[in-house]
Amino acid sequence: MAIVDDRGRLFGRLNLLDAVLLVLLIGLVPLGYAAYALFREHPARITSITPTRAEQAPDLRLVITGENFRPFMRVSADNYQAVDFIFKSTTEIEAPFGHLPPGEYDIVLYDQAQERFRLPNALTVVPSALPATEIIAVGAFGNLDAAGAAKLTAGLELTGVGRVVAVGKPMPDLTQVFSSSALVGVPIPNAQRLPATVLFRCYVKTQQGRPHCVVDDAPVATPNLIMLPTPLGKTPFQVELVRSSQPLESVPIRVRVAGNPSVLSTIRSGDVDLGGTTNELAAVARVASVTAVRRLSESSGEIDVDVVVQLQRVNGVWLYDSLPLRAGSTIPLRTARYEVRGLVTQIPPPQ
Repeated sequence: MAIVDDRGRLFGRLNLLDAVLLVLLIGLVPLGYAAYALFREHPARITSITPTRAEQAPDLRLVITGENFRPFMRVSADNYQAVDFIFKSTTEIEAPFGHLPPGEYDIVLYDQAQERFRLPNALTVVPSALPATEIIAVGAFGNLDAAGAAKLTAGLELTGVGRVVAVGKPMPDLTQVFSSSALVGVPIPNAQRLPATVLFRCYVKTQQGRPHCVVDDAPVATPNLIMLPTPLGKTPFQVELVRSSQPLESVPIRVRVAGNPSVLSTIRSGDVDLGGTTNELAAVARVASVTAVRRLSESSGEIDVDVVVQLQRVNGVWLYDSLPLRAGSTIPLRTARYEVRGLVTQIPPPQ
């Protein structure tokens, strides 16, 4: 039998044109399915989050895994929207949150405006075992020009971090950096630093068992460099001295200093101890008066120095530079010309 007969039929049964159309139709079926699979919307979904339980803190970073994530999406914990949406892949994102109050939260995934997926009761925030607190740091804002320094004033609120309490006079910028175990001052060309006292609102966190007052994962401690939110954007602040938020009181004391007479003779009324720094706001003591040097031998002598010190009254004890100060305590006097230590002989009671 001929494949195509004189009437144009295939094997005498099927019209050739009909056969071609049938083959085309059969070929379109897998093609259509492939197009559907390729272009259909793949719904995004969350499968898990880490952590699922966290203590209340000023910042919390969730690692979220799932399917079909896209860069333009966003995440919220109930009505608290994440600070950012860090797209790592179609199966993993990171979502940092600001302060979340204690409670249980649904984690919700959105596209531009529409909710796409909700993981119910996925996150539990519990009250912190350690409290929020305040701490004072004396230091300096760095990497400024004259116009920028003028915008950092006393009373300036640092969103979510604290408040500028006082500022000093701008000076050439110098950043303290570690070199092995020593600190090295590195000048910053064509820049200014602005001495400032900052009241930090921080959380106490334990790091290797040691409690620290932490702001954005950085302990408020000497000589840490902390990036603070200011009208200039993120601005570096280097800590030079730390104390509690208890008010300072100017207290007159008397100190007996012994040493080489040539050194003792350099101590003058009006000398100011800047706490071992060059920061004018770090003043912790001022010499009010000095007696004449009493020579004990050719190489030794003693003097009595009346000093006005900045003390804090905490739990019935005077604190000087965060350490207890009482009669019999030793106290340093440090200026650009000398460094001596004296014995406290007179101090008013802290009551």
